[in-house]
Amino acid sequence: MKARAIILISGAASQVPNQLVDETLKPFTFATLDRQEILMAGRMILALEIELDPAHLDAIESDLVSALDHLDVACDLL
Repeated sequence: MKARAIILISGAASQVPNQLVDETLKPFTFATLDRQEILMAGRMILALEIELDPAHLDAIESDLVSALDHLDVACDLL
């Protein structure tokens, strides 16, 4: 059974959040359905729609929050 989730990240414009998201998601089995990035006035919004095993949802959210915790970014999993 598959579930879909949207990962939203916003903060200062930088490639670091992109790299951390990619590294954090590597251990999980998922498919990227869509990836959009908006850069405006020195800020960025990254949106990722993924398909994943629903059993991994909590672990992915926890790992992303931990990986991005030291950065000045907001991260939500919808």
